[in-house]
Amino acid sequence: MKKAKLLMLGQMMVVIALLIFSETLCAQKKSNNTDYIVFMNGDSLYGKVSSVTDSKLSWRDGDTQMDFFPDQVFRVYQNSKNKIFAPSYIEKGLEKVKNTKPQVFRINKEKSEELRFAELIQDGEITVYYFKSSGLAVGGGTSGALLGFTTRKYWCALKCSSGEIIELNDVVKDILGQDVKQRAKALSALIEDEPTILKQFQLERKYSYELFLNYIKKYNEVRLSKENGPGIVSERIIY
Repeated sequence: MKKAKLLMLGQMMVVIALLIFSETLCAQKKSNNTDYIVFMNGDSLYGKVSSVTDSKLSWRDGDTQMDFFPDQVFRVYQNSKNKIFAPSYIEKGLEKVKNTKPQVFRINKEKSEELRFAELIQDGEITVYYFKSSGLAVGGGTSGALLGFTTRKYWCALKCSSGEIIELNDVVKDILGQDVKQRAKALSALIEDEPTILKQFQLERKYSYELFLNYIKKYNEVRLSKENGPGIVSERIIY
């Protein structure tokens, strides 16, 4: 009788364990496959990203359509397209730091008109932002000067602890190969506080945007492993 009770108890424990495992697995699957927003207070909202522009996030939760703005959220995880968005001052607040070579930038929040959404290519101590900026362009033509709007793409790496920013990629300039070497020097300065990674990077002979991203990822992983808490991202600071 006692053996039968013990056997029944053991079976119940196995069933409970399987249920807990199943719920955890379902939650992980939902997190991996479903879009979600993280708010500044740490709360999350699951649903579907309809669209993201510089100034607005369109969101669908079932039959409910909602709009969110850059000052309302901390991160947008569009897992359906493997993209992350974050509010930032970088698009409008970027300014050059004088007498730096290679050129270093900083964010001037007073200069920035407003927060805007930017895509995050890498998230961590060194965060890589991708954004577009449009402006008036003046060009020459057979009939004289031509006016028009042009859109330029930016890939910028920001070191959160220092506020230093470098331009990581420029499709047009890098065709000539000159700016790539300057970007490599600039990135070396950002990762110099991790000597092992810096040494590996300095052994590279061919530079590319993809290579830069790979070393930034390595750097972020090492920095995160040294943190006592869950990492810099948990501080929810907007740059």
